[in-house]
Amino acid sequence: MDKLAVLSSRIFPSDPSKGKIGSIEYNVWLAQLFGVPVVGLKAESPLMRIALGIYGVLLTLLVTFIYTGFEIYDMILCWPNLDDLSQNICLSLTHIAGVLKVINILYRLDEVAHVVRRIEYSAKTYVISKRQLVAFYRGEFENKIPLTIYASLVGFTGVLGIIYLFYNPVGVAGQIFPYRVKLPDWMPFGLQLAYMGISVLVFALQIVSIDYLNVTMINQIRFQLKILNLAFEELKLDCGSKKKAHFNHDKRLQTIVEHHCLLRDLRIDVEEIFRMPVLLQFFTSLIIFAMTGFQAIVKTENSNGAALIYCYCGCIFCELFVYCWFGHEVSEQSKTLTTSGYSSHWFEFDQRFKKSLLIFMCNSQTPFVFTAGGFMSLSLPSFTGILSKSYTVIALLRQVYSR
Repeated sequence: MDKLAVLSSRIFPSDPSKGKIGSIEYNVWLAQLFGVPVVGLKAESPLMRIALGIYGVLLTLLVTFIYTGFEIYDMILCWPNLDDLSQNICLSLTHIAGVLKVINILYRLDEVAHVVRRIEYSAKTYVISKRQLVAFYRGEFENKIPLTIYASLVGFTGVLGIIYLFYNPVGVAGQIFPYRVKLPDWMPFGLQLAYMGISVLVFALQIVSIDYLNVTMINQIRFQLKILNLAFEELKLDCGSKKKAHFNHDKRLQTIVEHHCLLRDLRIDVEEIFRMPVLLQFFTSLIIFAMTGFQAIVKTENSNGAALIYCYCGCIFCELFVYCWFGHEVSEQSKTLTTSGYSSHWFEFDQRFKKSLLIFMCNSQTPFVFTAGGFMSLSLPSFTGILSKSYTVIALLRQVYSR
């Protein structure tokens, strides 16, 4: 694990003293590679921005918008058939949600850039001690590795789908999941195959990069809260010697309060940017879990394509789980601030310090909670609740299909 941490630190390296956040740069690079025109989130020359913008607009138009339109058209055509409709919905709902996510992030790109700048400022200003530096690099490692695993899983599923498509083009293209789509008849069949395979793979990785940009920001807040907790160590260790050395404990507490206010504002900004896409993700995940589970049951009678169904279900599982896991961790980390404040040697300091610390402890008792559009929290209980409701829908679909 230590070797893996060293390796990850060399790929898109981070430097808190310069406000350089490698995990965000890695995430943005992945988004730009697969055609999401998010420019201005990292250092780029004007010419590079223009090139990335043109490349992103063209690829997003072809892969994201036009292909999803063809899927919606096929959904309308196969409406009376439950099996065909469920195969279409398994992927088309993900793509419809993905289109809205792309539109949202492009519309709010300036706000996203502002959040990134404030995260960089937080790292540059508040990562001071050695323990805080260790926590920062550990958090960066915990950002990069899940993104790599998640993108690899989705990429593997997309490549597996392409192999399956070209192995049996007549029986797969436009007929079954994940290529249940109606393309124009004038398009040559070979071009249709290439368009289907590339579109599904590229669009899937676009969704990964957009989803994980939100998750990265959530996790940045999580380990910044850890760094904030560690700041109280300076008010706890060797307090007597620090007083003799004229240690300015009031200024240190003021810095802690400023850091806490910044993180609280960041949580509000991040949720405001991504609240509706996350709500849509939770809603569609419930349906997609049910549809993919239903398809997995149906495919037991015909094993062709069953592996793709299971891999895709794993991708949706990871997509929802990373939201709920890191959202849950932020909430748990924020609950420790009051204890950290009380654990400092407040009794060694003057009355002014004690009053300021008391106000901070009262404010910090409100946990940081990310929500899906304000309706449900990003937490592990929410995740298990969606799985439970999906199982209920699977049972209902199975009964309808058996009739």
